[in-house]
Amino acid sequence: MHSIIDAAAVQELAAKNGLHTMFSSAVIAQMELRRYSDGEAICTVGERLEHMFILVSGKLKIHTLQRNGKSMLVRFARPMYIIGDVELLKQYPVKNEVDSVGESLLLIAGRKLLLKEMEANTALLRFMVGELSHKLYTLSQTSAMNQLYPVENRFASYLMSLFADSVGSQRVEEIRTSSLTETAELLGTSYRHLNRVVRSMIEQGIIERKNGRLSVQDVDRLADLANGNLYE
Repeated sequence: MHSIIDAAAVQELAAKNGLHTMFSSAVIAQMELRRYSDGEAICTVGERLEHMFILVSGKLKIHTLQRNGKSMLVRFARPMYIIGDVELLKQYPVKNEVDSVGESLLLIAGRKLLLKEMEANTALLRFMVGELSHKLYTLSQTSAMNQLYPVENRFASYLMSLFADSVGSQRVEEIRTSSLTETAELLGTSYRHLNRVVRSMIEQGIIERKNGRLSVQDVDRLADLANGNLYE
């Protein structure tokens, strides 16, 4: 994690993401800008947060961590996404692991400052209620998908969610095949089963394995398998 001391960058990112419609200029002026690298943790299970995190650039992976050490994917988050809103009022301990996917930029606001801001800022209250409603609504869908859908569909949803911000562009998206063990765990299956699914998708021309990486070749067929379900 790298803290960036740049008031102009904070103002620019706040404006780009519409934060001035929710936060007072005084709060934005006191926000801290942080850069996280690929795979770096933003927060971990059990922490008690003294800040709220606002994703303004990049992507985050959010996953549960069970007592038996296993993990389960909850969602991929893109701007603007809030980390710490669920824990803010009661300062509950963090329930999910949150990691950066690639490089990400987050604005950080202190908990005490936000609690004071919320006393009179109805726009901020409406925004946070909307964020909490979205998380609650989509969490039930994700839980059902993890429990009821076959691995092939879950893996397609995983790939579509991971690459959703570049579908239709010219950029070739890839994942390292060495990370399939972690991916299998996130999807609640075994590496062996997921590897069979990968081989089947390769044979169908949906994805390609080359130089230790998987890349999406047929976005339309992948989207059909995902059936409109995304981890977001």
